[in-house]
Amino acid sequence: MAESNTVIALLLRALERVPVQEQVFDHDPYEARRASLKGARLLKVLVIFQLIKSTKLRGLIRAIEDQPSLQAALEGTVPRSTLSNALQQRDPEQLLEAWQLILQTYQAWLPRLGKKFARLAVVDASLLKLSLAAYDWAAYRRQSGAAKMTAVYEWVRGIPSQLVLRTGKVHDLRAAAALKWQEHWTYVFDRGYFCFTFLAQVLQAGAHFVVRFKQGVDYRILERRQVAAAPARAGFSLLSDWTVQLPGWPEVVLRLVSYQLPDGKLIRVLTDRFDLTALSVAQMYKERWTIENWWRWLKRLYKVKEPLGRSEQALALQLVGAFVTDLLLRAFKQSGGFTGNTYEFVVRCQEASLTPLAELTLGGALRQALEAISELLSGKGTSTELVT
Repeated sequence: MAESNTVIALLLRALERVPVQEQVFDHDPYEARRASLKGARLLKVLVIFQLIKSTKLRGLIRAIEDQPSLQAALEGTVPRSTLSNALQQRDPEQLLEAWQLILQTYQAWLPRLGKKFARLAVVDASLLKLSLAAYDWAAYRRQSGAAKMTAVYEWVRGIPSQLVLRTGKVHDLRAAAALKWQEHWTYVFDRGYFCFTFLAQVLQAGAHFVVRFKQGVDYRILERRQVAAAPARAGFSLLSDWTVQLPGWPEVVLRLVSYQLPDGKLIRVLTDRFDLTALSVAQMYKERWTIENWWRWLKRLYKVKEPLGRSEQALALQLVGAFVTDLLLRAFKQSGGFTGNTYEFVVRCQEASLTPLAELTLGGALRQALEAISELLSGKGTSTELVT
Protein backbone atom coordinates (compact mmCIF):
# COMPACT_ATOMS: atom_id res chain seq x y z
CA MET A 1 0.00 0.00 0.00
CA ALA A 2 1.06 3.58 -0.58
CA GLU A 3 1.07 4.29 3.16
CA SER A 4 3.93 1.82 3.70
CA ASN A 5 6.11 3.40 1.04
CA THR A 6 9.08 5.67 1.53
CA VAL A 7 10.91 7.89 -0.94
CA ILE A 8 13.70 5.35 -1.24
CA ALA A 9 11.21 2.52 -1.74
CA LEU A 10 9.56 4.45 -4.56
CA LEU A 11 12.90 5.12 -6.24
CA LEU A 12 13.82 1.45 -6.07
CA ARG A 13 10.42 0.44 -7.46
CA ALA A 14 10.99 2.86 -10.32
CA LEU A 15 14.34 1.19 -11.02
CA GLU A 16 12.77 -2.26 -10.98
CA ARG A 17 10.49 -1.24 -13.85
CA VAL A 18 13.52 -0.85 -16.11
CA PRO A 19 15.13 -4.16 -17.23
CA VAL A 20 18.72 -2.99 -16.72
CA GLN A 21 19.89 -6.39 -15.47
CA GLU A 22 18.70 -8.24 -18.56
CA GLN A 23 19.49 -5.58 -21.14
CA VAL A 24 22.76 -4.26 -19.75
CA PHE A 25 24.52 -6.21 -17.04
CA ASP A 26 23.75 -9.77 -18.14
CA HIS A 27 25.67 -9.09 -21.37
CA ASP A 28 28.85 -9.06 -19.28
CA PRO A 29 30.35 -12.61 -19.33
CA TYR A 30 31.57 -12.10 -15.76
CA GLU A 31 28.14 -11.14 -14.40
CA ALA A 32 27.30 -14.75 -13.55
CA ARG A 33 30.17 -14.77 -11.04
CA ARG A 34 28.80 -11.75 -9.17
CA ALA A 35 26.12 -13.66 -7.30
CA SER A 36 26.16 -11.38 -4.25
CA LEU A 37 25.96 -8.01 -6.02
CA LYS A 38 24.49 -8.01 -9.50
CA GLY A 39 24.64 -4.82 -11.53
CA ALA A 40 21.01 -3.83 -10.93
CA ARG A 41 21.46 -4.39 -7.21
CA LEU A 42 24.60 -2.26 -7.14
CA LEU A 43 22.69 0.54 -8.85
CA LYS A 44 20.03 0.36 -6.13
CA VAL A 45 22.72 0.62 -3.45
CA LEU A 46 24.19 3.71 -5.14
CA VAL A 47 20.76 5.37 -5.26
CA ILE A 48 20.16 4.57 -1.58
CA PHE A 49 23.49 6.22 -0.75
CA GLN A 50 22.34 9.48 -2.35
CA LEU A 51 19.30 9.66 -0.03
CA ILE A 52 20.68 8.66 3.38
CA LYS A 53 22.53 11.07 5.66
CA SER A 54 25.88 9.29 5.89
CA THR A 55 28.60 10.12 3.36
CA LYS A 56 30.74 7.10 4.25
CA LEU A 57 30.81 3.53 3.00
CA ARG A 58 30.46 2.21 6.53
CA GLY A 59 27.43 4.43 7.12
CA LEU A 60 25.78 3.08 3.96
CA ILE A 61 26.32 -0.51 5.08
CA ARG A 62 24.90 0.25 8.54
CA ALA A 63 21.86 2.02 7.08
CA ILE A 64 21.02 -1.11 5.08
CA GLU A 65 21.59 -3.32 8.12
CA ASP A 66 19.34 -1.13 10.30
CA GLN A 67 16.46 -0.78 7.83
CA PRO A 68 14.41 -3.92 7.12
CA SER A 69 12.71 -2.11 4.23
CA LEU A 70 16.06 -1.58 2.52
CA GLN A 71 17.05 -5.19 3.07
CA ALA A 72 13.74 -6.28 1.55
CA ALA A 73 14.31 -4.09 -1.50
CA LEU A 74 17.89 -5.33 -1.88
CA GLU A 75 17.07 -8.96 -0.99
CA GLY A 76 19.41 -8.93 2.00
CA THR A 77 22.32 -7.00 3.42
CA VAL A 78 25.40 -5.99 1.47
CA PRO A 79 28.78 -7.01 2.91
CA ARG A 80 31.26 -4.16 3.01
CA SER A 81 33.97 -6.14 1.22
CA THR A 82 31.54 -7.06 -1.55
CA LEU A 83 30.55 -3.46 -2.12
CA SER A 84 34.17 -2.28 -1.97
CA ASN A 85 35.17 -4.81 -4.61
CA ALA A 86 32.24 -3.82 -6.82
CA LEU A 87 33.17 -0.14 -6.61
CA GLN A 88 36.72 -0.97 -7.65
CA GLN A 89 36.04 -3.53 -10.36
CA ARG A 90 32.69 -2.72 -11.97
CA ASP A 91 32.95 -1.17 -15.44
CA PRO A 92 31.48 2.37 -15.29
CA GLU A 93 30.36 2.06 -18.90
CA GLN A 94 27.79 -0.51 -17.80
CA LEU A 95 26.33 1.88 -15.25
CA LEU A 96 26.30 4.65 -17.86
CA GLU A 97 24.41 2.38 -20.24
CA ALA A 98 21.93 1.54 -17.47
CA TRP A 99 21.45 5.26 -16.79
CA GLN A 100 20.69 5.82 -20.48
CA LEU A 101 18.08 3.06 -20.40
CA ILE A 102 16.46 4.60 -17.33
CA LEU A 103 16.50 7.99 -19.03
CA GLN A 104 14.76 6.56 -22.09
CA THR A 105 12.14 4.94 -19.89
CA TYR A 106 11.27 7.99 -17.81
CA GLN A 107 11.91 10.83 -20.23
CA ALA A 108 8.16 11.30 -20.73
CA TRP A 109 7.84 12.06 -17.02
CA LEU A 110 10.29 14.97 -17.17
CA PRO A 111 9.26 18.62 -17.53
CA ARG A 112 10.06 20.32 -20.80
CA LEU A 113 11.21 23.92 -20.93
CA GLY A 114 9.66 24.68 -24.32
CA LYS A 115 10.15 24.25 -28.05
CA LYS A 116 12.33 27.25 -28.85
CA PHE A 117 15.58 25.29 -28.57
CA ALA A 118 14.20 21.78 -28.91
CA ARG A 119 17.47 20.25 -30.12
CA LEU A 120 19.96 22.33 -28.18
CA ALA A 121 22.62 20.85 -25.92
CA VAL A 122 25.39 22.51 -23.95
CA VAL A 123 28.80 20.88 -23.49
CA ASP A 124 31.19 21.77 -20.68
CA ALA A 125 33.40 20.31 -17.98
CA SER A 126 33.60 20.81 -14.24
CA LEU A 127 36.38 19.94 -11.83
CA LEU A 128 35.84 17.91 -8.71
CA LYS A 129 38.67 18.63 -6.29
CA LEU A 130 40.24 15.59 -4.64
CA SER A 131 43.09 14.95 -2.26
CA LEU A 132 46.09 13.84 -4.30
CA ALA A 133 47.37 11.90 -1.30
CA ALA A 134 44.18 9.82 -1.16
CA TYR A 135 43.42 9.73 -4.89
CA ASP A 136 46.78 9.36 -6.60
CA TRP A 137 45.12 8.68 -9.98
CA ALA A 138 43.56 12.16 -10.01
CA ALA A 139 46.65 14.11 -11.09
CA TYR A 140 45.89 17.75 -11.72
CA ARG A 141 48.51 20.11 -10.37
CA ARG A 142 51.72 19.53 -8.49
CA GLN A 143 50.16 19.45 -5.05
CA SER A 144 46.46 18.96 -5.79
CA GLY A 145 44.20 16.42 -7.42
CA ALA A 146 40.95 16.68 -9.35
CA ALA A 147 38.61 14.72 -11.57
CA LYS A 148 37.16 16.33 -14.68
CA MET A 149 33.49 15.69 -15.37
CA THR A 150 32.43 16.48 -18.95
CA ALA A 151 28.75 16.36 -19.78
CA VAL A 152 26.25 17.03 -22.54
CA TYR A 153 23.33 18.93 -21.04
CA GLU A 154 20.02 18.87 -22.91
CA TRP A 155 18.33 22.25 -22.70
CA VAL A 156 14.71 21.14 -23.12
CA ARG A 157 14.74 18.42 -20.48
CA GLY A 158 17.14 20.18 -18.14
CA ILE A 159 19.30 17.11 -17.53
CA PRO A 160 22.59 15.70 -18.82
CA SER A 161 22.46 12.96 -21.44
CA GLN A 162 26.17 12.00 -21.61
CA LEU A 163 29.00 11.90 -19.08
CA VAL A 164 32.76 11.43 -19.42
CA LEU A 165 35.06 11.26 -16.40
CA ARG A 166 38.79 11.95 -16.74
CA THR A 167 41.59 13.19 -14.53
CA GLY A 168 41.79 16.92 -13.94
CA LYS A 169 44.85 17.48 -16.11
CA VAL A 170 43.21 16.08 -19.25
CA HIS A 171 42.39 18.92 -21.66
CA ASP A 172 38.72 19.64 -22.30
CA LEU A 173 39.05 18.71 -25.97
CA ARG A 174 40.54 15.30 -25.19
CA ALA A 175 37.78 14.56 -22.70
CA ALA A 176 35.09 15.67 -25.15
CA ALA A 177 36.49 13.36 -27.84
CA ALA A 178 34.56 10.50 -26.21
CA LEU A 179 31.21 12.24 -26.64
CA LYS A 180 28.78 11.34 -29.41
CA TRP A 181 27.08 13.97 -31.56
CA GLN A 182 23.48 13.58 -32.70
CA GLU A 183 22.38 14.57 -36.16
CA HIS A 184 20.46 17.86 -36.42
CA TRP A 185 21.32 18.86 -32.85
CA THR A 186 23.11 22.12 -32.05
CA TYR A 187 25.87 22.00 -29.45
CA VAL A 188 27.01 25.07 -27.52
CA PHE A 189 30.67 25.30 -26.49
CA ASP A 190 32.85 27.76 -24.62
CA ARG A 191 36.09 28.92 -26.28
CA GLY A 192 38.02 26.07 -24.66
CA TYR A 193 36.52 23.87 -27.37
CA PHE A 194 37.49 26.18 -30.23
CA CYS A 195 39.44 23.80 -32.45
CA PHE A 196 38.93 23.36 -36.19
CA THR A 197 39.44 19.59 -36.09
CA PHE A 198 37.05 19.16 -33.18
CA LEU A 199 34.32 21.33 -34.69
CA ALA A 200 34.73 19.58 -38.04
CA GLN A 201 33.87 16.30 -36.32
CA VAL A 202 30.66 17.84 -35.02
CA LEU A 203 29.70 18.89 -38.55
CA GLN A 204 30.64 15.50 -40.00
CA ALA A 205 28.14 13.89 -37.62
CA GLY A 206 25.39 16.03 -39.14
CA ALA A 207 25.20 18.26 -36.05
CA HIS A 208 25.71 22.02 -35.62
CA PHE A 209 27.69 24.18 -33.22
CA VAL A 210 27.70 27.58 -31.53
CA VAL A 211 31.11 28.32 -30.00
CA ARG A 212 32.75 31.32 -28.34
CA PHE A 213 35.23 32.85 -30.78
CA LYS A 214 38.86 33.09 -29.70
CA GLN A 215 40.81 36.30 -29.78
CA GLY A 216 43.71 36.35 -32.23
CA VAL A 217 42.08 34.01 -34.76
CA ASP A 218 42.20 35.42 -38.30
CA TYR A 219 39.07 35.63 -40.40
CA ARG A 220 37.90 37.17 -43.67
CA ILE A 221 34.51 38.86 -43.88
CA LEU A 222 32.49 37.69 -46.89
CA GLU A 223 29.22 39.46 -46.08
CA ARG A 224 27.94 41.97 -43.53
CA ARG A 225 24.26 41.72 -42.61
CA GLN A 226 22.20 44.32 -40.85
CA VAL A 227 21.08 43.38 -37.35
CA ALA A 228 17.86 44.41 -35.69
CA ALA A 229 17.95 45.81 -32.18
CA ALA A 230 17.65 43.13 -29.53
CA PRO A 231 14.65 43.48 -27.16
CA ALA A 232 15.41 44.85 -23.70
CA ARG A 233 14.64 41.49 -22.09
CA ALA A 234 17.50 39.87 -24.06
CA GLY A 235 20.07 41.43 -21.75
CA PHE A 236 22.52 42.37 -24.49
CA SER A 237 22.96 44.59 -27.56
CA LEU A 238 23.55 43.03 -30.97
CA LEU A 239 26.52 44.56 -32.79
CA SER A 240 27.20 42.60 -35.97
CA ASP A 241 26.31 39.55 -38.03
CA TRP A 242 28.93 38.51 -40.59
CA THR A 243 29.54 35.63 -42.95
CA VAL A 244 33.23 34.74 -42.57
CA GLN A 245 35.91 32.39 -43.76
CA LEU A 246 38.77 31.28 -41.54
CA PRO A 247 42.23 30.87 -43.15
CA GLY A 248 42.85 27.84 -40.96
CA TRP A 249 39.57 26.26 -42.05
CA PRO A 250 39.02 27.55 -45.59
CA GLU A 251 36.67 24.81 -46.80
CA VAL A 252 33.83 25.93 -44.50
CA VAL A 253 31.86 29.19 -44.61
CA LEU A 254 30.70 30.23 -41.15
CA ARG A 255 28.84 32.95 -39.35
CA LEU A 256 30.22 35.33 -36.71
CA VAL A 257 27.71 37.08 -34.44
CA SER A 258 28.84 39.73 -31.97
CA TYR A 259 26.94 41.23 -29.06
CA GLN A 260 27.71 43.37 -26.02
CA LEU A 261 26.67 42.82 -22.42
CA PRO A 262 25.46 45.65 -20.16
CA ASP A 263 28.90 45.82 -18.50
CA GLY A 264 30.50 46.51 -21.88
CA LYS A 265 31.94 43.01 -22.39
CA LEU A 266 32.11 41.94 -26.05
CA ILE A 267 31.01 38.39 -26.91
CA ARG A 268 31.64 36.89 -30.35
CA VAL A 269 30.25 33.49 -31.28
CA LEU A 270 30.90 31.36 -34.33
CA THR A 271 28.29 29.02 -35.80
CA ASP A 272 27.35 27.10 -38.93
CA ARG A 273 23.66 27.97 -38.43
CA PHE A 274 22.56 30.44 -41.14
CA ASP A 275 18.86 29.65 -40.72
CA LEU A 276 18.54 31.52 -37.41
CA THR A 277 18.37 35.19 -36.61
CA ALA A 278 21.39 36.83 -35.02
CA LEU A 279 19.29 37.25 -31.87
CA SER A 280 18.65 33.49 -31.67
CA VAL A 281 22.33 32.68 -32.14
CA ALA A 282 23.27 35.03 -29.29
CA GLN A 283 20.52 33.63 -27.08
CA MET A 284 21.74 30.11 -27.77
CA TYR A 285 25.19 30.96 -26.51
CA LYS A 286 23.73 32.58 -23.40
CA GLU A 287 22.18 29.19 -22.56
CA ARG A 288 25.70 27.89 -21.94
CA TRP A 289 25.22 28.96 -18.32
CA THR A 290 22.56 26.30 -17.83
CA ILE A 291 25.22 23.61 -17.55
CA GLU A 292 27.16 25.70 -15.04
CA ASN A 293 24.01 25.83 -12.93
CA TRP A 294 23.65 22.08 -13.33
CA TRP A 295 27.13 21.38 -11.99
CA ARG A 296 26.46 23.61 -8.98
CA TRP A 297 23.16 21.79 -8.42
CA LEU A 298 24.83 18.36 -8.54
CA LYS A 299 27.61 19.30 -6.14
CA ARG A 300 25.26 21.01 -3.73
CA LEU A 301 22.50 18.40 -3.47
CA TYR A 302 24.22 15.09 -4.12
CA LYS A 303 27.18 13.21 -2.70
CA VAL A 304 29.91 13.62 -5.28
CA LYS A 305 32.57 15.52 -3.31
CA GLU A 306 33.37 12.61 -0.99
CA PRO A 307 33.82 9.42 -3.05
CA LEU A 308 32.76 6.09 -1.57
CA GLY A 309 35.93 4.47 -2.87
CA ARG A 310 39.35 5.75 -3.84
CA SER A 311 39.52 4.40 -7.37
CA GLU A 312 38.53 6.26 -10.52
CA GLN A 313 35.90 3.60 -11.19
CA ALA A 314 34.31 4.14 -7.78
CA LEU A 315 33.89 7.86 -8.40
CA ALA A 316 32.36 7.26 -11.83
CA LEU A 317 29.88 4.77 -10.37
CA GLN A 318 28.95 7.20 -7.62
CA LEU A 319 28.33 9.94 -10.19
CA VAL A 320 26.01 7.69 -12.16
CA GLY A 321 24.14 6.95 -8.94
CA ALA A 322 23.70 10.70 -8.41
CA PHE A 323 22.54 11.19 -12.02
CA VAL A 324 19.97 8.39 -11.74
CA THR A 325 18.69 9.67 -8.40
CA ASP A 326 18.29 13.22 -9.70
CA LEU A 327 16.62 11.99 -12.88
CA LEU A 328 14.02 9.98 -10.96
CA LEU A 329 13.33 12.72 -8.41
CA ARG A 330 12.76 15.24 -11.21
CA ALA A 331 10.40 12.75 -12.88
CA PHE A 332 8.58 12.22 -9.57
CA LYS A 333 8.22 15.95 -8.99
CA GLN A 334 6.73 16.56 -12.42
CA SER A 335 4.43 13.54 -12.67
CA GLY A 336 3.41 13.63 -9.01
CA GLY A 337 2.12 17.18 -9.40
CA PHE A 338 4.26 18.71 -6.64
CA THR A 339 3.45 22.42 -6.59
CA GLY A 340 6.76 23.72 -5.17
CA ASN A 341 10.03 24.09 -7.06
CA THR A 342 12.41 21.25 -7.85
CA TYR A 343 14.93 22.26 -5.17
CA GLU A 344 12.27 22.12 -2.47
CA PHE A 345 11.06 18.74 -3.67
CA VAL A 346 14.53 17.16 -3.77
CA VAL A 347 15.53 18.50 -0.35
CA ARG A 348 12.28 17.38 1.26
CA CYS A 349 12.63 13.93 -0.32
CA GLN A 350 16.15 13.66 1.09
CA GLU A 351 14.99 14.73 4.55
CA ALA A 352 12.09 12.24 4.52
CA SER A 353 13.81 9.50 2.53
CA LEU A 354 13.06 6.73 5.06
CA THR A 355 9.84 8.16 6.50
CA PRO A 356 6.69 6.16 5.64
CA LEU A 357 4.24 8.19 3.61
CA ALA A 358 1.61 7.63 6.28
CA GLU A 359 3.73 9.66 8.70
CA LEU A 360 3.98 12.66 6.39
CA THR A 361 1.51 15.51 6.78
CA LEU A 362 -1.91 14.36 5.60
CA GLY A 363 -2.93 16.43 2.61
CA GLY A 364 0.55 17.96 2.36
CA ALA A 365 2.06 18.61 -1.07
CA LEU A 366 4.91 16.13 -0.61
CA ARG A 367 2.70 13.29 0.57
CA GLN A 368 0.17 13.88 -2.20
CA ALA A 369 2.90 13.88 -4.85
CA LEU A 370 4.53 10.71 -3.55
CA GLU A 371 1.19 8.92 -3.24
CA ALA A 372 0.44 9.86 -6.83
CA ILE A 373 3.80 8.41 -7.90
CA SER A 374 3.07 5.23 -5.97
CA GLU A 375 -0.17 4.86 -7.91
CA LEU A 376 1.64 5.45 -11.20
CA LEU A 377 4.31 2.89 -10.41
CA SER A 378 1.59 0.39 -9.50
CA GLY A 379 -0.10 0.96 -12.83
CA LYS A 380 -3.19 2.43 -11.15
CA GLY A 381 -2.63 6.06 -12.04
CA THR A 382 -4.39 7.90 -14.83
CA SER A 383 -1.52 10.07 -15.97
CA THR A 384 -0.88 9.99 -19.71
CA GLU A 385 2.82 10.32 -18.89
CA LEU A 386 3.01 6.81 -17.46
CA VAL A 387 5.62 4.77 -19.29
CA THR A 388 4.73 1.16 -19.90
